[in-house]
Amino acid sequence: MNYKKIFNKAEQIVAERQESYGDAREMHQSIADRWNGVLKEKLTQGVSLSAYDVARMMAELKAARMDDNGFHEDSLIDQINYLVIAYRLAGEDASVFQWDE
Repeated sequence: MNYKKIFNKAEQIVAERQESYGDAREMHQSIADRWNGVLKEKLTQGVSLSAYDVARMMAELKAARMDDNGFHEDSLIDQINYLVIAYRLAGEDASVFQWDE
């Protein structure tokens, strides 16, 4: 399978997820808010997880699954998509991207 097919597959899946779950920033921020509630006693005062942090940690979760269970296409494509989401969120937060490109 060539890179274009892999990226097309990843793009199709992330588009399906967006249709099902809504915008990635909103969903990942919602997860961050929940995780911050669970971790409030473990985090340094004034520190909280962001939507970006959630996307990065979800990518790590997918990597851990593959480390423990070997290659699994869905986990690898999901990891790609979580990293793409992290890239988007970090870029938006830093005002790095020109989204009309």
